[in-house]
Amino acid sequence: MTCLGVCVLSGLDTPLVFCVGTSADQLAAVAAATDGQVAVLYLPDSSALRAVLDGESVLPAHRVVEQGKLRLDADLREATWHGTRVTLSSREFDLLFALAGDPGRVWAFAELTTHVWGRPYVGDTQAVVSAVKRLRRSLRTGAPGVVVESVRGVGYRVRVAEVPVPSH
Repeated sequence: MTCLGVCVLSGLDTPLVFCVGTSADQLAAVAAATDGQVAVLYLPDSSALRAVLDGESVLPAHRVVEQGKLRLDADLREATWHGTRVTLSSREFDLLFALAGDPGRVWAFAELTTHVWGRPYVGDTQAVVSAVKRLRRSLRTGAPGVVVESVRGVGYRVRVAEVPVPSH
């Protein structure tokens, strides 16, 4: 691994050391990190990661997903159910957009981590599990016909049921 240099930030006593190497070197650095060290893995071949680092969204520029009475607009970042806006966090929207964008598809944890979070999967499913719990909670109140199903040991898929129009 090659160290590019040391960066000392104004007001901080801790230097930052930037190193580059092959993917295998980077994985070894992450595994070897000890107290006081933080190793950050960067794999330049990940297009989603490059997009996030460039400040771009990992979602397409303007895409609308419609399943039954569920409508998701990526450009407006808006979810509606029977024409009524559903309140979702940014992460919940990205997760639902991915799941609903490919009806019936089972998304593996690794795929969701890369597609929604824009970073490589490193074996921890907790972020995905927690985000799905929050999404389910939001959907129960805002879009009761949209169900995020678990596929044990694999991941998740979304199903949209036709339910009566909600009374206002």
